[in-house]
Amino acid sequence: MIISKFLTMKSVFTFLLSASLIGISYSRDVFDDHIGKTSNISVVPFSYDTEVYYNDDLLYGEEKVIGEGSIGYKITGTDIVVLEPINRVVEIGRGPISISYGSTTGYGANCVGCSGNVACSTNYGTHSLINDGVYYEDSKYGNVRIVAADNSLYPCGTIISIDNGVMDPFMGIVLDTGGAMRNAWQNGNILIDIAFSYEDSKGIYDATNMDGSVKFKVYRVGW
Repeated sequence: MIISKFLTMKSVFTFLLSASLIGISYSRDVFDDHIGKTSNISVVPFSYDTEVYYNDDLLYGEEKVIGEGSIGYKITGTDIVVLEPINRVVEIGRGPISISYGSTTGYGANCVGCSGNVACSTNYGTHSLINDGVYYEDSKYGNVRIVAADNSLYPCGTIISIDNGVMDPFMGIVLDTGGAMRNAWQNGNILIDIAFSYEDSKGIYDATNMDGSVKFKVYRVGW
């Protein structure tokens, strides 16, 4: 790319590419009739950007590089570009591992026979639904809602999105289990129990949909 600033020079350009131990640099020797001498113009590299696109055909969080980036160069001390950079292009997956259908219910941590603690271990030990809340901060998926499931179907740490047609769709993590879930799966049915801090928590009854139409999308199986 010939910079317009130098088009007015009546002259001869010699474009030199040189390599050194510290990287690549460019220089131009420019003969200027008005000055009557040769000038050296140095350039410096500058970084490319990364373009991100989302792909539902890739697993959630999976990254695929479509094109590697390359740096550009501009004249030292100016914004004049000698060589345009090429952006790095990546695709990020948003697709599930599997999709299933079943039912949901809600339970409070103070229910009869409940300890108030989830059955699964976490990276900081025991999680109390009453003291620590019904959300869990996952290192990859962020703040996710705690749910209970049959752990032979959905092991501890499984990340699953739930759309039961009553509550707003949400991302959950399996950190608990129960007899009702195990019994359902033994009969070929999927039941997810959504955690609440108390049995009289607002919205707990809205968690129930037993018609088998609840959509489950699994994004991670276990830890």
